[in-house]
Amino acid sequence: MKFISIKILKQAIVEIAYTMALSSAFAATIFNATTTVQVSGKVQSVNTNTRTVTVINDAGIRESFQVGANVQGLDKLKAGTKVVGSANRSVRLTVLDSSPPVVPPSPNGDQTIARVAHVDNQNGFITLVDTTGASFIVQTNPPEASASVIPGTRVLVDLISAAPAAQ
Repeated sequence: MKFISIKILKQAIVEIAYTMALSSAFAATIFNATTTVQVSGKVQSVNTNTRTVTVINDAGIRESFQVGANVQGLDKLKAGTKVVGSANRSVRLTVLDSSPPVVPPSPNGDQTIARVAHVDNQNGFITLVDTTGASFIVQTNPPEASASVIPGTRVLVDLISAAPAAQ
């Protein structure tokens, strides 16, 4: 009798886990967006052919940015020069739920959990507040994707890559 009960219990646990995995896999809403981030650090290298500048920030993290054609004097920018500016970055948002954010940002800054503070469905702008209390705005691509969230919703924000615009 004991043997049958344990077998049935194990089978039930496996079925529940499978059902939960399936429901969460299909329930997740994922969409792409763009946000503007501050860039600061020391120039490590400059490639004038590709208009790419590699910067090492104060945390020692290396990031490369493709600089727009509107930036003049790229050929005069030397390694070690302190730079400050902004860059557009592509992000992927995964809708989680409406509970308060509890996961801290990743150490390398590539991922964080944020709460939706405001949604502009007409233009596709979403204001997010991360776990440190910092707010930032993303623009969804396409703009209609912003309709999948409401204020209070939690989202996982994944940095995809640098977009080709730094100032």
